[in-house]
Amino acid sequence: MIKNLKNRLQNFIEQHSTILIVAFWILMQSFLLYIYGIETGGESMKAILEAENLIKGNGLSYPSTYLYLTEIILIYLSLKIGVGFWFVLGIQLAVNLFALLYFFKFLERFTQSRLIAFAGAILVVCCVPYQQYNSFLYTESIFFSLSLVYSCFLLSCKKINVENIALIVVLVSLLCITRPSGIFFVAASFIYIFFFFFKGLSFLLKVSIFLFLFSCSLFLLNKMMGSGGRIDIMLPFKDERIICDVPTLANNADIDISKNGNSLFGLVYYVTHNFDQFSRLALLKTKAFFGLVRPYYSKLHNGLLITYFFPLYFLALVSFYRFRTRLPIEFIYLVSLISIYWLSVLFSCDEWHSRFFMTLTPFIIIIALYSLKKLKP
Repeated sequence: MIKNLKNRLQNFIEQHSTILIVAFWILMQSFLLYIYGIETGGESMKAILEAENLIKGNGLSYPSTYLYLTEIILIYLSLKIGVGFWFVLGIQLAVNLFALLYFFKFLERFTQSRLIAFAGAILVVCCVPYQQYNSFLYTESIFFSLSLVYSCFLLSCKKINVENIALIVVLVSLLCITRPSGIFFVAASFIYIFFFFFKGLSFLLKVSIFLFLFSCSLFLLNKMMGSGGRIDIMLPFKDERIICDVPTLANNADIDISKNGNSLFGLVYYVTHNFDQFSRLALLKTKAFFGLVRPYYSKLHNGLLITYFFPLYFLALVSFYRFRTRLPIEFIYLVSLISIYWLSVLFSCDEWHSRFFMTLTPFIIIIALYSLKKLKP
C-alpha cells in the first residue's frame, strides 16, 4: 500500500514537475514580495542615483560603476519610460524563472533523473536568502540568474563552434557588467575549458595556453586592484575585518605592508611578511563564509541556515567519495568557482548577509545532489 502510494507520488511529480516548480516559485515570490515589497533603499539607492545621472546626461560617477551597469540600465529604462520600478521587478522575476527552469533541465541531464532535478529546483526556490533579492533593486537578482544560465549553458556545451563561443562571450561579458565578481566566472571558465576542450592538444601547447591565460588574468587582476581609487585593499588586514565594513580592531594593526599596497605584488608582500595574522584571519573568514551564521542573526535564523546548507555540504562530500574514481569533468568548473569565491574572501572580507556565498547556492546543490545519482557498472 505504502509502496504503491510512493510510486504514484513519484510518477505524479515526474509527469507534472515543471508545473509544480512554477507553482511553488510563484508562491515563494508572492510571499517574499508581500514581506519585503520592492526594496529601493540600501544599495538600491546607488543604482537609482546613477540611473538618474544618466537621465540628466551627466554620465556615471566612477569608472568602476560600469561593473554594475546592467541593473543601472534597467532602472534607467524604468525611469525614462515612466513605468516605475515594477518594470525592473518584472525583468528580474522573468530572468529568475527562466534560470530556474534552465537549471532544472540541466540537472535532469546531468544526473539522468527527473526526480533529482525536481528536488534541486525546489531547493533553489526554498533558499530564501537567495530568492529574496528578486524584489530588491540590487544587482544580485540579475547576477544570480545570469550566472546560473551561463554556467548551465557552458557545462552543456560538448563542442566548440562559432555559435557556442559567441554565446559564451556574450553571457560572460554580461556577467562582468552586472557585478565585478563576474570575473570569477571568467577564471573558472578558463580552467574548465582548459581541461575539457583542450584535452586533445599536446602537453606543450596546453602549458603554453595555460601560461598565457594565467598571465593575462594576473595582469587584469593587477590593473583592477590598482584602479580602485578610494579602495584600500590592505584595510581588511589593518583593522582585521572578517565581515566587510565591520572592523574588529579599534586601531590599525602594526603590520608590514608594501608602499604599493593596492596591487598584486602588495598583496603577496603582505601574506609573506605577515603570515601569522593572515592565517588567523583566513580561518575566521572561512568559518564566516561557509558557516554562514552571524552573531547579529537570531537563533532561529542561524538555525535555518545550518539546517539548509550543512546537509548539502554532507551530500557534496558523499558525491566526492562515491564517484572519487570517476568524477564528472563538470566538477572542475564547479569546484574552481567555489574555490575562487572562497579565496576572494580570504584576501578581502565576507559580505554582511553572505551575498558572495549565495551566488554559489545552485552550484553546491548540483554537487550535493549528484551523490544521489545511480552508479553505473
